[in-house]
Amino acid sequence: MERVSSGGERRANNQEGRSLRGASMPGRCASWSIAFAIACTLLLAAPLLTTVAQPCPEDLYAVELVLPAEVKLRGASLGAYREVSPEVYAYRSGFDERVVVALYHSPAPPLGTRLPTVRFQVPVEGGSPLFTVSSEELCRAAKLELSRLAAAGVLEGLEPGDIEKLDAACSAGKAGWERRLVLVNGTWVPYSEVPGAKPLLGCRAPLPLSYAEVPTWPAPQQLPLLPAAAAAAALLLALSWKMFKGRRS
Repeated sequence: MERVSSGGERRANNQEGRSLRGASMPGRCASWSIAFAIACTLLLAAPLLTTVAQPCPEDLYAVELVLPAEVKLRGASLGAYREVSPEVYAYRSGFDERVVVALYHSPAPPLGTRLPTVRFQVPVEGGSPLFTVSSEELCRAAKLELSRLAAAGVLEGLEPGDIEKLDAACSAGKAGWERRLVLVNGTWVPYSEVPGAKPLLGCRAPLPLSYAEVPTWPAPQQLPLLPAAAAAAALLLALSWKMFKGRRS
């Protein structure tokens, strides 16, 4: 009788265990369904995230710089320009006419909603650049133009030291919402690395730049020191000879 009772208890326990396992199956299925839904969501979102991370076509051939609010942008002080849209000034670089310089204000939260911005753009048509400009050439034109813009009062408050520091960060493709360079505490960093930076889904509308309609701001003509001194000496010699001949006659 004890064996029968023991066997009955085991059967009862087995039945209870099966009923408990059966009762837990809906919960497990629910957990698997949630996990599967999350996995599917991530897989579907992956292409979108990849697309957002890719630079826009025009940005590949540009350098875009966002300056602190302390720097004042005065477009009227430009030597030559075309206002391609309200408060957006553009001209061809006198140091490299293959590069268009555009000046405007742009938001860069949390740093500010209206910050002076300069973009150095190789013109793009149909997704391809009109000219072949290396990254080094583009950055060289950017530095020369920044120095001229600061000296002319167009970018009032931009320090020469900040321009020199651009060498370490500048390269073609540092443009667009995420990759543009922002001057923060004397250091050029991509906007995406700024604490509290707000991501942007998709590309911004390109600037309305027509290369043929943008004037060139000629670069200042500076003779090297030795040729300039030689030219001055030759002019002085010619004047002295003329005066000498006048006295003899």
